[in-house]
This record gives sequence, C-alpha cells and structure tokens, in this order.
Amino acid sequence: MKNIILIHGYNGIPKIYTWLEENLTKKGFNVVIPNLPPREGAIYNDWKNIISRYNDFFNEETIIIGHSIGNGCLIKYLAEYNIKVNLYIGLAGFDKYFEHDGRDDLNRAVKEFIANDEEIEKFKFLTNYRYDIYSNDDHIVPFEILKNYPLDINAKEIFIKGIGHMGKKSGLEEIPEVIDIIEKYN
Repeated sequence: MKNIILIHGYNGIPKIYTWLEENLTKKGFNVVIPNLPPREGAIYNDWKNIISRYNDFFNEETIIIGHSIGNGCLIKYLAEYNIKVNLYIGLAGFDKYFEHDGRDDLNRAVKEFIANDEEIEKFKFLTNYRYDIYSNDDHIVPFEILKNYPLDINAKEIFIKGIGHMGKKSGLEEIPEVIDIIEKYN
C-alpha cells in the first residue's frame, strides 16, 4: 500500500484534504494528515517534531502533498532528513517572502517556512516527480511568486483559474486534478 502524506498550511487542514483523504483511501492508498498546530502554532521546529512521528510512512514510493506553507515545510523536512520520495504535489506553493499588512504572525510563518536555495536543490534531488498547482486569484500569495515557484523547484505547473488559495476562504472542496496526477504514478 502506497503512502500519501498531506501537510497543511497556516490555517489548518483545508476541506480539500478531507476530500482527498476520502477519495484516495477508496483507491487503496494509506493517507496520513498530521494535525499540525495552525496560526500562532505554525513553528517549523514544532511541525517537524510532529512530522517525525510519521517517518515510517516516508519511502521512495511515498507521495507528498503540501498546501501553502506546508510546501516549504516539506522541502525543508526532506532536505534536513535526506528523505527520498516519489511524487510531490504543491498547492499554492511559494519560495519567496511576501508580507500582509497587519498580519504579523502570518508574516513570521511565511518567513520561517521558506526553504533556502540549498534546501530546494536537495529537494529536487530527493523527489522523482514534482507538480505545482496554483491559481490567478490567490488572496494570500502574490501571483508572480506563485507563477515562479514551479520554475524554481523544477516542477510541472498546473494553472487552474478561479480556485484562490485552495483553503477555507476559497470555498474549494475538491480538486480532482490532484487525483489525476497521482493516478499517473500509481
């Protein structure tokens, strides 16, 4: 049974993760969604300690999916522990700093979870296949940063118009494109 590990972003587990878990489990995958502390609790060292409890689920056939800062968390984590996986799918991923006025804690988390160039290079070596999904109307990450992220991590980009940041505010409840990607490598 192949493992799929989903790492959420700053605001916690999005609805699309519940939908992915249900649909991927039906297809025979073992889906793991660590419940990481959101918002003020989004601290990389705390998240990595929780994720390390799931190290037995990481192997060269594992599929990993990150949402928002969960992408940077996965890149940093794989690079730090030298973990090789088969497939990575990023949702609203970024690797450059940006700020939101009046959102100091979000700004701190954005800065803390951005992977550096060395971690990104190692991540590219540790992942066989990389995809990134982003949209034109993301209310969190600036479009230019979203657009450049797949280039920076050498991922196949998938642009889907009108799905926002793919979290709670966007109202997105399913994302069949993720399952289509996974089925290519199953």
